[in-house]
Amino acid sequence: MAEPRLNRISIVLDELNLDQLDLAVILEVSKDTVSRWCRNVNQPKLSDFYNIAKVFRIDIRRLIEPTDWKDETGNSILEDYLEKKKLNKTAGNKKIQKAIIKKK
Repeated sequence: MAEPRLNRISIVLDELNLDQLDLAVILEVSKDTVSRWCRNVNQPKLSDFYNIAKVFRIDIRRLIEPTDWKDETGNSILEDYLEKKKLNKTAGNKKIQKAIIKKK
């Protein structure tokens, strides 16, 4: 399965008719750094996202791929975790109860 796209920097650059070199020069970073961001190989630090949004005067959220979980099926990772935690707690309580009974 392919890695999901996390940022939209290349899309925003296209929308603004700019290229990677323009962004690299403005931010004073290497073109290779911007290239890795645009290909989603590496992700910018949050401060870099902020600076990019400030330079372009756009909402920072335009630089990040939105999430939409409505098409996901089954339990979430959190739901699975909480279910296991509940089962372990119940099993642990039963062990404690058995230990108390044995002491009597």
